[in-house]
Amino acid sequence: MNDTQEYKLRWRGREAGPYALEEINRQLDEHEIGLGHEIFFDGEWITVEEFLNVLANPPAPELEPPSIPVPSAPPPAPQNTSPVRISISRIEDTAANDGPPRNRMIFALLALCAGFIGAHNFYARQWLTGLLQLLLSVATCLMGFGIIASWIWAIAEAVFVRKDGNGIDMI
Repeated sequence: MNDTQEYKLRWRGREAGPYALEEINRQLDEHEIGLGHEIFFDGEWITVEEFLNVLANPPAPELEPPSIPVPSAPPPAPQNTSPVRISISRIEDTAANDGPPRNRMIFALLALCAGFIGAHNFYARQWLTGLLQLLLSVATCLMGFGIIASWIWAIAEAVFVRKDGNGIDMI
């Protein structure tokens, strides 16, 4: 494989490039791109992860298979065949496409109105943070302190948080 060859990158339908392999490695190191990005290689779009696997383990040249004598009678057909086909999709494929980016104004309004229960974090796909905020509110209410700690936390998040749970900038 020639390292001076250039490749195009694609993320959510937007193409960029061409980039040399060194530039792709630099962008991976600096987390500008991820393994889920697609790269145009050998006439098709594959993920960067698959591309790196191909570079690490180049395909072996095809060898001619040994000749195997062909039996004269066809093998018997399987008895219990089912016409049902099951397809399994990978979780990471569906997680990467959760729809459009979240609106920052809605995030801030949720943080101000219902931030003490973590509603804004659930909206921004930050499930664990939202759950922790909800549990903190319940715990402090049961101890008699009210919801002040969660409310301060929510207001700070309304001001400082810029990305959703998938690392996408909120608009």
